[in-house]
Order: sequence, then C-alpha cells, then structure tokens
Amino acid sequence: MNNNEGINIFLLLFAVISICGGLLLTNVFIYSPIIGWLLAGFCLIMNFTYKEEQLKYRKRED
Repeated sequence: MNNNEGINIFLLLFAVISICGGLLLTNVFIYSPIIGWLLAGFCLIMNFTYKEEQLKYRKRED
C-alpha cells in the first residue's frame, strides 16, 4: 500500500470515527451528532476530491 492509499483509508476511518464519536457524546453535548455528521461529510468530500486528483494524475502519466 502506498502513501496515497493510506491517506484515503485514513479519511474514511476518520469519517466513521467522527460519526460514532458524535453519537456517543450525545449526553455530553446536545449538538454533537450534528457536528459528527458534518465532520464526516467533510472528510468524505475531501476523500473524493483527493481520489479524483489521483485519477487525473494517473491519466497524465499514461
């Protein structure tokens, strides 16, 4: 696994962790699920844009 795949996996795992963390902290802070979902959505958008840049770079190499 190269460095680029590691970043993609990290962003996906961080999205899942932020959703779970937001749901677990509901009793501590009432808006934590919303913050968790927004953070996960941001991580997924960053993952998709990063993957799109990887695909464009691979097409330029060919």
